[in-house]
Amino acid sequence: MGKNKTLARRQRRRAAATGQRGKAAPADPESLSVAELLAAAQEEMDGFQYEAAQALCRTALVKEPDNVAALETSAGLCLEVGNLDGARHCLGRAITVQPESGHEKYMSMAQLMEGREALQCYHKGIEILTRKMSSLPAEEGGDEGAMAVGQDKARSPAMLEGNENLSPAEAEAGGSKASPCPKAPQTPQQKERAGVARQVSTAHCSVAELFMTDLCDEEEAEEVCRRLHHKGHPGGPHQPRGLPAHGEPLCVWPPCWSVLAFYFSLAWTLASFLLVKQEVEEAKQYIGKSLEVWLPHYKAVREGKADPGTFDPVEVCPVAFGTRLSTARILIEVEDHASALEVLEGLLEEDDEVVDLWYLMGWSNYLQGEEQHEAAQYCLHRALQVHAEVPCEDAQLVEHLKELMEELGPYTEGEESENGIEEELDDISEEDEDEEADDTMDTS
Repeated sequence: MGKNKTLARRQRRRAAATGQRGKAAPADPESLSVAELLAAAQEEMDGFQYEAAQALCRTALVKEPDNVAALETSAGLCLEVGNLDGARHCLGRAITVQPESGHEKYMSMAQLMEGREALQCYHKGIEILTRKMSSLPAEEGGDEGAMAVGQDKARSPAMLEGNENLSPAEAEAGGSKASPCPKAPQTPQQKERAGVARQVSTAHCSVAELFMTDLCDEEEAEEVCRRLHHKGHPGGPHQPRGLPAHGEPLCVWPPCWSVLAFYFSLAWTLASFLLVKQEVEEAKQYIGKSLEVWLPHYKAVREGKADPGTFDPVEVCPVAFGTRLSTARILIEVEDHASALEVLEGLLEEDDEVVDLWYLMGWSNYLQGEEQHEAAQYCLHRALQVHAEVPCEDAQLVEHLKELMEELGPYTEGEESENGIEEELDDISEEDEDEEADDTMDTS
């Protein structure tokens, strides 16, 4: 219900935007330069006027068939409208025309390819980025190479989208233990290098994900992920300045999140990989390492114990919602139910209309035995309620949900007043507020 309303609002905004953009379309495209045509095409794309944008791109390519910017813009437009073959054609031509510069076209092409072909595109993109980074001055005492660990093959799920809290320069800045990641003055070139280092890190993570999917049967798959995890560890041989050594707390985000993100990604990937191999204990170790990077500080933010300047008030957690949900699944599989519920409760505060979320809370409580079955019953009941309003497309999950409810028996309204998860969360919150009030009284 709520999601349908949100979709309707987005459609109304899109309609309004398209109407406004359409009025601004150039009257005579033939009179414009290629650069002007591409700028106009981008405006049309921003306003969702894809047909108008296509016409402008075609005009630009008629004028200059091998203009790389025009080819890349056309590829992006093809992706917007779902024309994957057209995108491959445009990107392929751009690569032919300009093979030794411009990493973006290789990264985009890799997303459209599979297996070894995708791997080759990632490696070429990494090669171009690495050359660019080597031409830029590094921060004295720093080592962005921590994020660019040579040509090792690795990647992890795209879980951090839209969650960068600070600029790459701020993220790469070093610091002391008292102030883990203070902002350090950098030249524009040093800032650019820090940004390129993060792009290299992202590319390596993409390669690792490839070894988790298309290339999962390759002999080197596990060794690749393990090698990159070692090199990407904050206390490892490629440690950037300002990060903690082995054994020290890792909760220093958001200023260093872009540095820690690579380590988080590899630990998460290895945990998933090891679960596939039924190596549960080792998987538990790696998923625990991934939690160290973000969960302690996120918990402090939720409890109101974090300093105001240490987190983004809009995106209080740097890990994407879906990634945290997947993390909870892994934690349940390795029987770390306490951590799983801690992650899930944080998600619940952000969105309580997700069937998977309530299902996982119920499943985790169910697996802990009869003492937690009432809590499980409440959560599973809520999952069915949400499913009735916002249907879940995972038929297998819904079927399991119903089977669990049949086993536990019908839910009785009002039980949550004594045993419900929501009241338990409220009680925890009230206890924290009481403790803070007591602390204030003690110091007054």
